[in-house]
Amino acid sequence: MLFSRLARRMDALVSAYTRLGRFSGAVLVARGDRRLFAKGYGHADHEHGAPNTPATAFRIGSQTKTFTAIAILQLQEQGRLRVTDPLARHLPGYPHGERITLHHLLTNTSGIPDYVTTDGFTRVMGTPRTRRQLIDGFKDRPLLFEPGARMSYSNSGWILLGEVIERLSGLTYGEYLRRNVLIPLAMQRSGLAGGAGTAVGYMSADGGLTRTPYLDNSNQDAAGALHSTVEDLHRWNRGLPRLLRRESLAELFGPHVESDGTGYGYGCWVSGDRVESAGGTIGFVSVSARYRRDDLFVTVLSNIENAAFSEIESALAAIARGEPYELPSRRLFVTVAPDLLDRYTGRYTMRYMGRTSTMDVTREGERLMVEVHGLVRTELRPMSETRFFARMKGEVELDFLANGEVALNWAGHEVTARPV
Repeated sequence: MLFSRLARRMDALVSAYTRLGRFSGAVLVARGDRRLFAKGYGHADHEHGAPNTPATAFRIGSQTKTFTAIAILQLQEQGRLRVTDPLARHLPGYPHGERITLHHLLTNTSGIPDYVTTDGFTRVMGTPRTRRQLIDGFKDRPLLFEPGARMSYSNSGWILLGEVIERLSGLTYGEYLRRNVLIPLAMQRSGLAGGAGTAVGYMSADGGLTRTPYLDNSNQDAAGALHSTVEDLHRWNRGLPRLLRRESLAELFGPHVESDGTGYGYGCWVSGDRVESAGGTIGFVSVSARYRRDDLFVTVLSNIENAAFSEIESALAAIARGEPYELPSRRLFVTVAPDLLDRYTGRYTMRYMGRTSTMDVTREGERLMVEVHGLVRTELRPMSETRFFARMKGEVELDFLANGEVALNWAGHEVTARPV
């Protein structure tokens, strides 16, 4: 009876988000091997009415990084590398390769700029590119800082790790994962994204959904190319001790560095007993969280790029742990004087996960628009004269402060943007 009551509460929660247009996807909650709840919501393909189920495959974006880190640690166990190796040992001739170690790449402390946030990425993301082309696009750019000095989230480092995996194993990145991670754990619906049966990605706006622009999977590679299901990710969570030795798992989870008050392992965030792998890519957002003290696992995969995925995961975990949670409510929007909007226009900079990005706020008639570098331009909808709401990667609430700064709650993370 206890489990059925939990399941009903969890279903009521996710159903409420779905009715509000704030979620489409699949969720799973498990304690140990026992699944407490697993269900799909909305449609994998809205045009054809295909429903989401726990077996639906979604692009998982940067959750791929944790799989890449597992592959590197497996190669370390085999004696083919050490995470302390300089990059030059495995990729001779790479700029600054004698100073950059594999550990720096695994912890985003290499100083290599992130190719995803460079000018023009969104214009070329639909074009197939080789890994060599990806690397050539960033290898000659100046380092942001001395390797190891601090953290700045960079997809570029993970592309380089994919190249190391291929050179040492003699297998393609996808084939290495298939043989050494996916097949051993019976993750039959997981692999490099873009295969048949993968959900279609959407953006939600004004109660409707629009397909997101095409992203060719070659542009994500070892940084974000995998697709998976909530069922397969549960198998992955339970099977980690079969993939890595105890000491390797300790390296995986770290934490090795800290950013924004949270520790970072190898491809995952660590806060107390909670370990999180999260991903956001064109048309999709996802999170998988392990609560080690409770042996609890929660995963949320969505094919709406601006879904409330983080909020849903937190609430599902709260239900499973008997903690307080809130059902979502519909946001109320107001009309504000157009000239008031002019106060907020301009360019802002913000730092999240050690990475600095720009946010441009512009006025378009009677609407305020926002564009964060690398993301699609979208509307800022007023909830009051100073508080606005936007759907970007996840949901974002922005408070324009009297000192000219903007306080953002971005999918549960607090970020401050400052005017340039």
